[in-house]
Amino acid sequence: MLSKSEFTQLLEPHYDDAINYCRALCSGASKAEAEDVMQQSLLKAYEHFDALKDRDSFRSWLFQIITRSFYNAVRKPFWKRFVSLSSSEGEAAFTIYEDDFFEENQLLVGALSRISKKERVALLLFEIGGFSIREITQIQGEKSESTIKSRLSRTRTRLQEFMVQLEDGDLRDADPQKSKTFIQSNDLYHETVKIIKEIKSIG
Repeated sequence: MLSKSEFTQLLEPHYDDAINYCRALCSGASKAEAEDVMQQSLLKAYEHFDALKDRDSFRSWLFQIITRSFYNAVRKPFWKRFVSLSSSEGEAAFTIYEDDFFEENQLLVGALSRISKKERVALLLFEIGGFSIREITQIQGEKSESTIKSRLSRTRTRLQEFMVQLEDGDLRDADPQKSKTFIQSNDLYHETVKIIKEIKSIG
């Protein structure tokens, strides 16, 4: 059985990838909703940490928890209450991110918010999580690896199309209600660090 103190030791090498995965997974959601997914994921991982038998599986185990938390969250009415662009908070859409990745890839973040949840999960698990096609097939409950390969290929094509349209202003002008308040990465980072500190104090 793994001790509680080992939780943060196993988390640290994968923390940045996990939080980037969560940010991108929740593209288009409000800051509060993205924070909720990450926080709930960490708390669930901590609460069920004793059930993890193989520490080498920690990364895959953690990403699956984040993915399940995301799917559970989007089913809740709270998740669907996005901020309108007519509000003061809505005006923050497409703002400059404090995190370098998001500052340099705002079009990508905007495009990610427009693809389906299943497509987004598959792409991010592969590109950010570093999971294999076989692992993603298992996580998404598919019977064939070719399904995931096709999904990834289709998703990349759609992303490129959305990014071109966003860059030209076509999507934003055509349907501004699709532009949601994006995640403020710095706030998400500090909120998550706060939870990790609490976990350390308990351990």
